[in-house]
Formats: sequence, C-alpha cells, structure tokens
Amino acid sequence: MSETCDSYGQSWYGLNKYIDTTVNWCPSDFEELFDQNMADPKQRALLEKNGWTKDNITYTFNKDGFRSEEFTYEPDDSVLFLGCSLTVGIGVDLESTWAYKVASRLGLRRYNLGVGGGGPDMCFRLAHHWIPRLRPKYVMMLTPYGGRMEILADKAIIQLMPNYLKHLERTGVREKVEPFYNTWLSHPANAEMNLLKCSLGVQSICNSIGAALIEKPLDKIELTTLMTDQGWTGTMGRDLMHPGKEWHEAVTQKFLDKV
Repeated sequence: MSETCDSYGQSWYGLNKYIDTTVNWCPSDFEELFDQNMADPKQRALLEKNGWTKDNITYTFNKDGFRSEEFTYEPDDSVLFLGCSLTVGIGVDLESTWAYKVASRLGLRRYNLGVGGGGPDMCFRLAHHWIPRLRPKYVMMLTPYGGRMEILADKAIIQLMPNYLKHLERTGVREKVEPFYNTWLSHPANAEMNLLKCSLGVQSICNSIGAALIEKPLDKIELTTLMTDQGWTGTMGRDLMHPGKEWHEAVTQKFLDKV
C-alpha cells in the first residue's frame, strides 16, 4: 500500500509502518513510558497491581494497518468496529479488548478499524471506504468525542485533540491549524454537529448494504459500577492512561445487549 495518504481507507498506523507486523509497543503504550513508571514507586505499584510487564501485550496489525484479522471480503461473516484507542485496545492484551470479546461471542470475524486519537470524522471516512467493501453483518461504533478532528495531508494523517497539539510542531502546520481549531472548539455546536454528521453518515452507509449499526457515543457510556466522584476505580491498561480489562468487559456487555 502506498505511504501517501491517497486512500479514504488509510489508517494512521498504516502510514506509520504498522503494517503486517507484530510489535510489543504502540502509542500511547510506549516502552519509555513503562520504564519511567517502573522507576516511580507509586506508578510501579499500579503496574504490578494490574499485572503488566514488558512481555504480556503485543499488537498485531494486518496488511491494511489495523489491529484486526485480515480482511476476507466475505459478506456477513464479520463484525466491524469503529472508534479510537479504546476500540484498538491500547494498553491491554488482544483477548481482553471489547472488540475481540464481542466478535468471539458472536462467532464472527473481527474487523477492528479503531485508530488511536481518532475522532468522528475519521470513523466516517473509514466507514465510507471499508463497509461497502467488507460488507459486515454488524457495525459497532464506540463514537469518539466530538471535539476531535483529523486533517489528511500528502503523507500524513494529522489528528487533532483538545489540549493536545504539541505534535503539530513536527508536521509544520501548527501556525495554520491551531488558531482555526481553537476557534472551532470555542462553540459547542461544532463538536455536536461533528458527532451527529458521523452518526447519520455511518447509519446511511450501513443501511445501503443492510448491515446493523450499533452505536454508543463514548461520552454517553455509563459504567456506574466502575465510576465514582473521584473518577475511574477499575483496573488500568499498561500505559496507565487507558482503562483496563474490567472496562472492556463492561463495554462488551453494553454492545451485546443491543444485538
């Protein structure tokens, strides 16, 4: 596959050498971060409590650059997933991810198109390209926060997330992009419409091939048994940024309850 962003179906991982490979680390689950956390007694205790080591997680990417089974293009034999790092399963082993659990329990192939840092427009872009080609039985979308955006450049996919723009320095577009993005974020209707357009667009694509869409916006996921006034109380992923196995099991049940 070309390294230029010339396909609506391209993933950030594919553009960044994560193609047809298995690796031990994947953003934001970095080896350097793990070493830093192990050097901090409090963080080390969390890693040990959650059972994470340098060796018990791998990330296998298919030839199209997704943490997914290879695509067979056989109609109705798969469930396709859309979302961000929480759908990829960053920080947890494959078998613990909600996408793996849902596909296994439905007895269908797992086409996981999740991409870390992605937003609603990324979900729509990938849906537009892949759903008509893969023709899954179900599409399950854990829709990312509406305030996220992406920009397709010649040889890059630039992901925009509130309060995280330092990577724009590397791409050389910060002076152009940051003022626009901050203005866009300043009115809540922009993020709300971003979510709505994604939802309606993906639903239309699914309707066109007869696939069932099950969507849950990430900011509407209610996991009351694992949340308190102090925040998340369950286990954490290896990067200590993403939720761990309990969260993925709870989300699995949320989606299966709708099947």
